[in-house]
Amino acid sequence: MGESAFLLLMQLLLAALVTKTGGATLRLELTGPSKAYLKSTVMFQCKLSELIFPRSCDLIKDSGDVLDTKLCESQPVTFYLKVDDRSEGEYFCRVRTKEQTETSNAVKLQVVIPVQGTHLASEPSPPIIYEGAGFTLRCHVRRGTLPTYVWYHNKQLVATSTPLHRLSGSTLTVEQASERHAGTYSCEAQNYIKDHTRHSSSRDITIVVKKYLSAPRLSFRLYHDDSGYRANISCRSERGTPPVTFQLLLDGKHMEAKQVYLLEAFFTLPVTVGLDMGVLRCSAQTDMHHLLSDPVDLEVVGGTAYIHMQYLWRTESVLPAALLQCNVTRGTFPIFSWSFNHSPVPPEGESHAIISHGSKLILIDINTGNSGYYSCRARDSFNSSSSWLESKEVMVNETGIGATYVEVIAVAFYCFLLVIIVGGACCLLSTIKCRRDHDTSPNDQHMDICEQTNRETETMSEAQVEEMETVIMEKEV
Repeated sequence: MGESAFLLLMQLLLAALVTKTGGATLRLELTGPSKAYLKSTVMFQCKLSELIFPRSCDLIKDSGDVLDTKLCESQPVTFYLKVDDRSEGEYFCRVRTKEQTETSNAVKLQVVIPVQGTHLASEPSPPIIYEGAGFTLRCHVRRGTLPTYVWYHNKQLVATSTPLHRLSGSTLTVEQASERHAGTYSCEAQNYIKDHTRHSSSRDITIVVKKYLSAPRLSFRLYHDDSGYRANISCRSERGTPPVTFQLLLDGKHMEAKQVYLLEAFFTLPVTVGLDMGVLRCSAQTDMHHLLSDPVDLEVVGGTAYIHMQYLWRTESVLPAALLQCNVTRGTFPIFSWSFNHSPVPPEGESHAIISHGSKLILIDINTGNSGYYSCRARDSFNSSSSWLESKEVMVNETGIGATYVEVIAVAFYCFLLVIIVGGACCLLSTIKCRRDHDTSPNDQHMDICEQTNRETETMSEAQVEEMETVIMEKEV
């Protein structure tokens, strides 16, 4: 009896042991990284839900290749793996006992190759464009997986797309470039795994945004040395991007040419005063533009000098200033001087200013002190012995009424007198005619008609006189 009871108890214990190791209650869990850098070492851990007595624990990959085997003496069982090009795939933990084999969940490992050899490519190449054109920069890596990109313009971070730059992955695009888009650009490629970042930076690439060239302007001054008169000629463009090739042309014939890294070039040309030297021009040329200046003739000051005067009124009919401009009918390099009531006008004053190389006089505040007669003179600036040309005087006063307006009033007055004389003569002739008709035909009706005609004539004359007085009063106001 006792022996049979012992045998039954052993059978029950053996059945319980078989049930525990049958797979229904035994669970395995494998943990490990999802990403790992190439040539790094990673760790996998296999955990068992209960303590059993298996023979071994295996780390297997994909189709069942056993990478490592360890005795499952403690929990968790740890496996170390050196990552190489073939390490990417799914990993499992397998436990084998006498009764069964159990396999864990899968851990998928992705091998990340650190970025290397980052460099920039531009379109167009070389990266030289004109205002309004676009360009594209692409960031390339020689080797690397899952890179992200960071951009820099003139060493400043370009974090997101802006009106200046449009970012899309490894590409930076500018649709319409301006001067502010010029400068140095660089990119940085990065790999990121948890707290470990690998990065590789490109070299700088310089974007050149050229300005469109403006038409050159020609100017020159004459000077005298031992060999005679010479013209110091300036050919200048207001905007553009150097280098610029400037060339001098005389009557269409190409003279000296200079390539400068400025927007202005200087030339020296011997001249003969009084001799027609021809038409002088200059050209400005870049890789894209070829522009000509306006023609300039070299002439000695001559002809006549005259003043153009303009009153500067405010909206409330207040006369604040007057502009007087001295002109000559011909001459390339005139010098000017001004006179007020036959006295020289100084270059600077409280109520006036002389501008435009002396050719313009501005009266800032017209008052009794600066009202009067003004005149100007002009001569060759390069020849101090040349004669002056003097203009006629013009009158400036506080009311803005000059001598010309007084003449208009005088003409109107003479017209008024003429109307009075003509009207009086008509009245006299009409009276004489009526008397003659009365002597030849004593008719009362005819006499009444003559009297009525005389009255209409007198009334019309009075109306004309009143109208003329009104016109005169309006002009005086």
